[in-house]
Amino acid sequence: MQYTKRRMMLFSYFYPPLGGPGVQRPCKMTAYLQKHNWDIDVISVKEIVYHSKDKKLFSECGERKLYNVPSLDLMSILKLVSGGSKKVREKIYFSTPEKFKNVIRNLFPVDDKIGWLPFAYQSACRLSKKNDYDVIIATIGPYTSAVTAYLVAKNCKKPLVIDYRDPWILHPYLTFSTPLHKKIGEYWENKILHYAEVITTSSKKNKDDLCEKYGKNLNKKIKVMYNAWDERDFSGIDSPKNGKNVVFSYVGGFYGNQTPKFFIQALEELKNENKLPNDIRIQFVGNLFREEKEILANSTVNQHIEQIPQVPHKKAIQYMLSSNVLLLFITSIKSKGVVAGKVFEYIRAQKEILAMVPVEGETADILREYDYKFICNMENVETIKQNFIKLYEMAKENKTDKPAVDEKYSRKKQIYEFEKFLKKHLAGN
Repeated sequence: MQYTKRRMMLFSYFYPPLGGPGVQRPCKMTAYLQKHNWDIDVISVKEIVYHSKDKKLFSECGERKLYNVPSLDLMSILKLVSGGSKKVREKIYFSTPEKFKNVIRNLFPVDDKIGWLPFAYQSACRLSKKNDYDVIIATIGPYTSAVTAYLVAKNCKKPLVIDYRDPWILHPYLTFSTPLHKKIGEYWENKILHYAEVITTSSKKNKDDLCEKYGKNLNKKIKVMYNAWDERDFSGIDSPKNGKNVVFSYVGGFYGNQTPKFFIQALEELKNENKLPNDIRIQFVGNLFREEKEILANSTVNQHIEQIPQVPHKKAIQYMLSSNVLLLFITSIKSKGVVAGKVFEYIRAQKEILAMVPVEGETADILREYDYKFICNMENVETIKQNFIKLYEMAKENKTDKPAVDEKYSRKKQIYEFEKFLKKHLAGN
């Protein structure tokens, strides 16, 4: 049977060949939606000063065509001025204190990518005249993507979908420089949500929070689509043994109030109590910012710590698979609804997890579904110590491998359910 292809325009500021966790969701979305007879044109940004690239991931995305349009946001301007040199990139991302970066980010209305809007809007309107898109979609952040997609959808009289990779006004780590900045954000978010045909969130808590703030009538058009794991990322990967060491690994970056500070404090206390084993290695795989680098470098247990700069996604999966235990950090402050994509990749890696996350949060609930028991608040040093020693002892006895998992939290399943939800709503237009 022949199926007519549908067409989608996707706004995604962060998109491969840029690297990092932010590009996973839109890339996987295009990859699996095209398997369901969607042709997807992606509007992203031209080269910017950015912390990493992942060209291998780009080849997996599956968009029909990628349009990289210019911007006047700060990272784009720095690219033009500096040529995007490695020295400039590292100084901006990894040496500048986070508090200074936040001051700069919060100067702008909507967000600091607002300089992308006029270029993305003009390009999208030109494309819309040539292509009869069935739907306009934006994945956020940045939130400029949502404003742009809304303006284009309204101008072209097309259905709008807003995909929340991260919350907006309700983001637990987001701050506003003035009450006016917050009011501007609330104005646009409210307008966009009530215009949108379909909304997706990355956790149930995010969905509930949106309905609580902007109206219960949103409930019927919001679909939870977790960031999930992709089986393709795990295929063809060797997982070498670590010899005599027991390896604990954290794969990813630290954002907002996430910090390894309390975990490191727990290790230092174990060392002072002569309880820290000599044959442990702690790997931090990913780009670390200034604050995290200082915590690790100044630690009295730094001889056990290895910092590995960000690697392509497949390589990151390999580090997960070759570890004995995986580390997870989510602050207890306003983070019950935070569910990072690595949670699902960790589960799929079938390794034990030292989960330092809100014990009554959504991440903890998901972990308990798969019988993960070593869960405590990120700030609970004493329980971290206890769990660390228990997991070390399990690793020494080769008891840290978990059974195979079902497809409930796979990208394939999550995007399939979203696509069904989307078609149902489009059919009702």
